[in-house]
Formats: sequence, structure tokens, C-alpha cells
Amino acid sequence: MEKIGIFGKKNSVVKYNLDTHESLWVADLPNGQTPKAIAQYEDFLLVIHQNWAGTKNISCFSESSGNLLWRYRYDFLCGWNIYFQPIFVGKNLIFKSGAVDFTKLCCETGTIIFKKNIKQKRFLSFEKFEIIYVGKTLIAFSEKEIRKIDIETGDSALDEELTEKFNVKGVTAYLGNGVSFVSSISSLNQQLEDEAAAASSTVTHG
Repeated sequence: MEKIGIFGKKNSVVKYNLDTHESLWVADLPNGQTPKAIAQYEDFLLVIHQNWAGTKNISCFSESSGNLLWRYRYDFLCGWNIYFQPIFVGKNLIFKSGAVDFTKLCCETGTIIFKKNIKQKRFLSFEKFEIIYVGKTLIAFSEKEIRKIDIETGDSALDEELTEKFNVKGVTAYLGNGVSFVSSISSLNQQLEDEAAAASSTVTHG
């Protein structure tokens, strides 16, 4: 088996054959942008990249050709303090885009199929949901309830039996299917932001 690696450097992403010592393709990033996380699902290569000022993008390339399939500003897809944690269902991507919002996006074209609320927002409510894909069921859970989401329409409904029988309080980590590689993208992304926040808050005393 050939030793193939995907490497990110400032302004570019490179697919490199370590056996033959040659670049198979080079994909350009916006000027000044540096890849911070790279992950792959089938032929879809997701890259989170940003510049020195903190402007961040999410790009999707074809892993086989290096062609850019789509690119979005990170804060357009994900709200403040929301980390990009994609769930792949077929050729589509589903991810949490807000405290009670989620988005379904076509991996091949980048078309946003829909963005919907998991639950109607209430005034002064701080409830937030996480999303997990189990079997062929998309489930959203908060510390109060569990809801099932229709993958095709985005409509959700309270699952009374599951809410009653499964204690959702105190869940700190979770894993379903459709996310086998995603920890590399979410954990690295969070780590980098946490380190940046810590560095910016450090006070140097003379």
C-alpha cells in the first residue's frame, strides 16, 4: 500500500506520496490562511483554516483530485461558541449550528438543504441540544429531554419514552455512527481556540 499523506501549510493543502516523493495535487487556500484541522469522509476532505486575525473558513475538497467543492465562513455555518462537529449521512452533512439549531448540507455541492430549530426558542431559555446519529435515527438531547429528528425534513418531535427512561443529565461526551473520524476535527479545533483564549488572557507583570 502506498504511503499517502495530506499535509496543510500556509496558503495550501498538499496530497503527497511518501514513497515516490511527489505531490499528487496542491489545493490553494485564501491568502494568509493556515490549515488548523483536516479530516476525511469518503472522497470529501474537510479543512478548517484561518489567518492571523482569526478569520476562519471551512473548505471541502475532493480527496482524489484536490478540486474545491465548496467553502464557507466558519461563523456563517456555526454560531458563536459552537464547534463544527459534522455527522455524515450518505452524501449529506448534518451539524449543530446553534444552541437549538442544526443544518443539513450537501457534501458534493455545498448547498444548504435546510437549517432548522430543534425546538421552538423560549424567552430567557438557555437550553441547548447536542446531536447524535444512532442506527438510522438522528437524536437531539438536552439536559431536559430527547427528541427524534426526521433526517429528510428536519422536523423534530419529543420522544417521551426515551426521555423518561434515559437520564440525559451529566452527559459529557458521546459517539454515534457517521462520525468515525470527527474527533480529530472537533478536539483539535477546540484545543487551538482554548489555547488562543488562554494566551490572550495572560497578563505579564513587569
